[in-house]
Amino acid sequence: MSTEVRDYVSISDKLKDFGVSVPNGLAILPSNLATAKSVDDLRQHVESDTVRTLLKISKIPYVEIFDEDNQPSYLQQYGFEWFGPTLFISTGLLSQNPNVLSITLGIITNYLYDLFKGAKNSKASLDVIIQQADGSCKEVHYSGPPDGLINIAQIVKELGGE
Repeated sequence: MSTEVRDYVSISDKLKDFGVSVPNGLAILPSNLATAKSVDDLRQHVESDTVRTLLKISKIPYVEIFDEDNQPSYLQQYGFEWFGPTLFISTGLLSQNPNVLSITLGIITNYLYDLFKGAKNSKASLDVIIQQADGSCKEVHYSGPPDGLINIAQIVKELGGE
């Protein structure tokens, strides 16, 4: 299991550079937002749609930063690993709803339990970007057994996200 915390580009600045509205709640971001030079360069993992569906079914509100006709291209990775999307969450949302990240990660973990049922050595990867009150951002990258995803919520809490 591997969990890394690192500085991340300002989501607000990057999205504004691309002419995209800055999310004010939970959102799914393109996986290469930090390195993309233009909107056309943006890519999202195929599992972004899966997580959107899980959020809708569970009635967890999230913000779409791209409309249906302008979604970034998909990035398909093959192997027996689940490559999750990049989730964005602000400390403001976490102060209003401190359980939203834990609930979201629990829903994803339950989905992965069913997906990998009976499989040994299953692996999941997921990035969570937290925007601090001052606009700076941190990335929490997780790679390991699916049941370890829930640990991201505690790391975010320690970073000041309630």
